[in-house]
Amino acid sequence: MDDEPVAGAVETITPGELDELLTDGTPTRIVVLRQPGSGFAVASVTLAVCGIGFGLVPILFPVAAVFGVLAIVYGTLGRSKGRDGRRLATSGLVLGVLSLVVAVVGGVLVLRAVDWARAEIDDLDAEIDKLKEEIEAEVEEKASEIEADIRAEIEAIVDDIVADVEASVEGQVGGVADEVKVEVEAQVNTITAEVEAQLGSVTDELKAEIQLRFDELRVEIDDVKRLIEALR
Repeated sequence: MDDEPVAGAVETITPGELDELLTDGTPTRIVVLRQPGSGFAVASVTLAVCGIGFGLVPILFPVAAVFGVLAIVYGTLGRSKGRDGRRLATSGLVLGVLSLVVAVVGGVLVLRAVDWARAEIDDLDAEIDKLKEEIEAEVEEKASEIEADIRAEIEAIVDDIVADVEASVEGQVGGVADEVKVEVEAQVNTITAEVEAQLGSVTDELKAEIQLRFDELRVEIDDVKRLIEALR
């Protein structure tokens, strides 16, 4: 009775203990073997499938690469730990390599996309700089033209004002000068007539003095005439 196996009694043993039981020839326990490699195989396949899924999105290629490496590692461990999970571990190993390939392809696509974007940005910057230079040149040209037109208008206005002022001044000075000249000449003629009328009754000495004064007056009158001519 003691040698009969107990129903429902289940115990996990190692492969070494199983060999001893088989050598003994009289196993009295129900033995359930757990293959440690099957867990690694399942993990390898799961990680590989997830890696391939992430690799389909190129920007997630680093995640796909990490999952692929883990799938390869777990697949290798699964193949070395037991026989039952070898096929599944091999599948995980192959899928892990495929996940790495997808990650590499995604990385290449991302790098090419980045290079293309950089090239487009550089071209756009060059176009913007060229357009900016053209606009600046047009603005400078327009500004120069506007400045030249404004200067020409200002110079024309100034010339007109100067001409009007000169004409007004010349007219006023000319009228005043003519009046002064006529008045001075009239006074000179009057003085000359009076002096000449009185010269006959004065002595030679007085005549000389009067002549001297008359000459000085003539000089002053000439100075006034020259000043008037200069003003005209």
